[in-house]
Amino acid sequence: MYSTPDIRELEDFLFLEARLLDEKRWDEWEALFIDDGEYWIPATRGQPDPLHHVSIMYEKSLLRAVRLKRYRHPNAMSLQPEPQSVHLVSNVLLDAFDQDTGTVTAHSKFVVLEHRRETTNTYGGSYTHVLDKAADSYRIRMKKVELVNCDGILESIQIYL
Repeated sequence: MYSTPDIRELEDFLFLEARLLDEKRWDEWEALFIDDGEYWIPATRGQPDPLHHVSIMYEKSLLRAVRLKRYRHPNAMSLQPEPQSVHLVSNVLLDAFDQDTGTVTAHSKFVVLEHRRETTNTYGGSYTHVLDKAADSYRIRMKKVELVNCDGILESIQIYL
């Protein structure tokens, strides 16, 4: 039986994830996911699932590995020059908690700035993280990124949000 998580512990985990993304510490970021953890950006508001609807992005471990290999490659033309980002995470709330499994659902808000080639793109919206309790922290079962402008015209997203 697991005890109710401390909100500060959840914040620390989400802030660490944002830092790893900004610092391009890809191996450490990937290690935050369970073996087949999901990363999902729905294409419409209220999209019920990523499997029966088109998504902006939907990745499990294999597709993340392919993308991260490209991010690491020094000759990836679409990443020249390399994009820089700042992830700001706030309003972290505990939405659900299963005492038997330790699974947590956390909701937060975000703003991400991406700068590349004299252009700065701004992304904002909500995160939903489904987290499994690990020995000393959490691991990501699912990260859902709900963009406030998901149904608008988007530039090619060259970073993880």
